[in-house]
Amino acid sequence: MTCKLMIVDDDEDIRESLVDLLQTEGYEALGVASGATALSQLTWEQFIPDVIVLDLLMPQMGGDQLRTVLQRHPRWSRIPIIVCTGDLVPDDVRTSVFGVLQKPFDLERLFSMVEKACGCDL
Repeated sequence: MTCKLMIVDDDEDIRESLVDLLQTEGYEALGVASGATALSQLTWEQFIPDVIVLDLLMPQMGGDQLRTVLQRHPRWSRIPIIVCTGDLVPDDVRTSVFGVLQKPFDLERLFSMVEKACGCDL
């Protein structure tokens, strides 16, 4: 079974680059531009990821808001979240997610973290 990843980032270049890179590595990856779109995908079960790679700062529904919604939902709370951001990550966020990558991030570290997150007991 292929590990499915949802990339949530409002920066189109970053989002599409990550999707392409992860697909090249053999993952099934979907990119969405906002927390609201990600929530819609999950609500309507259009795409249920095994791992979410999440930018924190986005317009409308930011990554921290989406993280809070996901972690309060019985089914979605088990999805590992990897935060990718160029800003400081508050301690409460850092301790409540699978991992944190600071932008610009090292691709080997990203792949390693994704591989570990995909191995989680979902």
